[in-house]
Amino acid sequence: MYVILALLLLSVLVIAHEFGHFLAARLCGIDVMEFSVGMGPLLLKSKDERGTQYSLRLFPVGGFCQFKGEDESSSDPAAFSRQKVWKRFVTVLSGPLMNFVIAFVVITLYLSAMGLLTVVPKAAELEENAIAAGMMIGDEIVQVNGAEMTDTNMIAQAIADSEGQPISLTVLRGGDEVELSVPLFYDEAESRYRIGITFAQERQRISLAESIPFSVSYNIESTKLIVDTLKNLIFKGEGADQVTGPVGTVYVIQDVTQQGGIDIYLELLALISVNLGVMNLLPVPGLDGSRLLFLLVEGIRRKPVKPEIEGAIHAAGFMLLIGLMVVLTYQDIVRIF
Repeated sequence: MYVILALLLLSVLVIAHEFGHFLAARLCGIDVMEFSVGMGPLLLKSKDERGTQYSLRLFPVGGFCQFKGEDESSSDPAAFSRQKVWKRFVTVLSGPLMNFVIAFVVITLYLSAMGLLTVVPKAAELEENAIAAGMMIGDEIVQVNGAEMTDTNMIAQAIADSEGQPISLTVLRGGDEVELSVPLFYDEAESRYRIGITFAQERQRISLAESIPFSVSYNIESTKLIVDTLKNLIFKGEGADQVTGPVGTVYVIQDVTQQGGIDIYLELLALISVNLGVMNLLPVPGLDGSRLLFLLVEGIRRKPVKPEIEGAIHAAGFMLLIGLMVVLTYQDIVRIF
């Protein structure tokens, strides 16, 4: 079940990426020869009135969007190679942009519809120390030593400031306020004083107006994190042993989803979508970033690189990427089994 969810996540993100290319191409008047869901042997196909073939292929691991005249010369005015530079640039850029859009939409809808799972100042579990002081599961801490508490961080700070001395708590229990005196104990493992409770988690829905800037910030911070990780990997070699291929990615997704549920699944969906967007913008042959670089060069020198030469470079880069995927897949299998 969780493996299927992991494959579905990756497929949806890759198809959304290709749909970004497809939508931009249609808007720019570029003919799309094929839009495929899945890879490998063809299962089903259908053509529309504009000659685009829609395909369903055997392996549910993404898809592709093939333009007419993409890597070769063509006399057709609707071919990719015959379009103005800005149209081709927009079409190529729209794939990675769609990944950022997906991440933005997922986080926005998740926060506004489901709510953020937040730690609240209610007792979910009690240890011996808190039980002996008279606390009960469900008690909501509203005051510590007479000071109003609004979140768990304030409570933790108040406990730390007490320096091990017993504290007085005011808790809400069934609508009534109850006064308790709770002695502290020092937790060697966590190196701090505690009262012996585990706080509860509740969903707090965020309005659409608030969730939009939060989602924008999430995209920005995720992008910075991915870029910093890439810089450390390339220039310092940090994290090279943690790089995974498709098999490892599926394994990680199904493992953390099984432990964290829908919250972790949706967060992973957004994070991996941002990651796909960033990675595809890298100027590596075979990726969108390389095509964008060629288009920038063409725009500056006002003369395109021969489509055959550019196509050969992209094809060589694609083969190297496939080779890298094979190596990473082998490492994933060894690591897992």
